[in-house]
Amino acid sequence: MDKRQRTNLIYEAANVKRMLRTGWQRLGDNEEGVGEHSFMTAVIAYLIAREINGEQNATRHVSMEKIMLMSVFHDFHEGRTGELDKVAKLYLTRYEEKANHDIFKGVDDELLALLTEYESRQTLEAQVVYEANVIAFGVECKILMEKGNTHAKEWMDANSKRVRLPESVGLMDSLAITDSQDWWKDIREAIHEEFAK
Repeated sequence: MDKRQRTNLIYEAANVKRMLRTGWQRLGDNEEGVGEHSFMTAVIAYLIAREINGEQNATRHVSMEKIMLMSVFHDFHEGRTGELDKVAKLYLTRYEEKANHDIFKGVDDELLALLTEYESRQTLEAQVVYEANVIAFGVECKILMEKGNTHAKEWMDANSKRVRLPESVGLMDSLAITDSQDWWKDIREAIHEEFAK
């Protein structure tokens, strides 16, 4: 990859980062960028992959490198195609493969092959990233539910059915019953104790 291609790819990434996911507008709540979503997908995919790779007597193993690359770049094409929610997809055709080809051909053919693998959902790595993508959506739904958005539960329940790997199902179930603010509960209690002194 030459210097110009590398520089252009960085500016294209900045464009992807700024793009907003459109489905949240239908709920009348929330703003999330495509880059923010990709970050959450990568974190979740990493955790699922760690669980798979850490199983005792495992018959399955995933490549962490493939998982992370697919996660970071799985929606990169949306910088060119736009981000379409499920309703828009009923009426519009988006050429993800062409966009990925135009972005990465001659720049990184291995990454292009990984994105094709992701779209096929035929490998365990692709399934992990796909389900992490769905769970990342579920995280946003759960936070909206806690804020009182009554329609977010319907979206959360429907998307929970899209995950099938045992590790993904377990994670989605745990997220559904855990308060999104519990991660810093002990810290809050320590702060409150300090204030009470």
